[in-house]
Amino acid sequence: MPRPHAPRPLTPRQQRFVDSYLVSRNAAQAAGDAGYSPAGARMTGSELLKKPPIADALRARGLEPPCGVHPQTQSRQPRARRPRSGLSLRAERFALAYLVCGNAAEAARRLGIRVEHAGAVGSRMLHRPDIAAFIAAERAASAERTRIDADRVKREYARIAFAEIGDIARWDEDGIVLKPSDAIAADDRAAIAELRLRHGKNGIKATIRLHSKQAALDSLAKLMGLYAKKPEPPADPRAAWDAKQKLREKLQRIMRGGETAEEEKKDQEENAAPR
Repeated sequence: MPRPHAPRPLTPRQQRFVDSYLVSRNAAQAAGDAGYSPAGARMTGSELLKKPPIADALRARGLEPPCGVHPQTQSRQPRARRPRSGLSLRAERFALAYLVCGNAAEAARRLGIRVEHAGAVGSRMLHRPDIAAFIAAERAASAERTRIDADRVKREYARIAFAEIGDIARWDEDGIVLKPSDAIAADDRAAIAELRLRHGKNGIKATIRLHSKQAALDSLAKLMGLYAKKPEPPADPRAAWDAKQKLREKLQRIMRGGETAEEEKKDQEENAAPR
């Protein structure tokens, strides 16, 4: 007797569809919540409900998949609901996508926004106070969970920026020799991007590549505010007024018939005077 086939596992997006459908009972809304294109959400949702793995998943959660023209388990109107974040579903999907990809245009494209409009729509949504507050709160919560803060990021950049290859390997005319692992400090090991060992005729050969010191220094300098422009000292309004007054007088003399030799010499001396 042949063994029954094991049920195929759902993809992450199909699982999101199932979770959303159990709440909304609307295939189009569930497809949109799962990340499918809003333009084809109605047809996509209907097709997803016909897939055996999704039907099995719904039955396992206590819901018989809809069938027929007007199934009782299918709501024809999307339910107006708001997630726990207080944002609309569309805004929350954008915020969660932005937290993953870090790009407003890409997050908008994941909502189904057309490519030519994704940049403008993404920028507008990113600057909404409620969305910005949600993203900031999620980042703070993530930092608390992972114990990642600005100081830790700075320390990690510093480990790369100030690493010294001589603390990791030594070399001479015969080649490069990697130091024993227990002789390399943890800070120096963090700077290693690639380490390959291969056996050759003359022994083990090592290939060592460190992370970019320049990139780490640039990132560290930005975090420390070293690239910030220094504010220019405020201009003296009296000096500006004096300059305008002198220019006005000069123009008036020219309009009266030209400057005398004495007036022209005086102007030259004033312009040459150190300020």
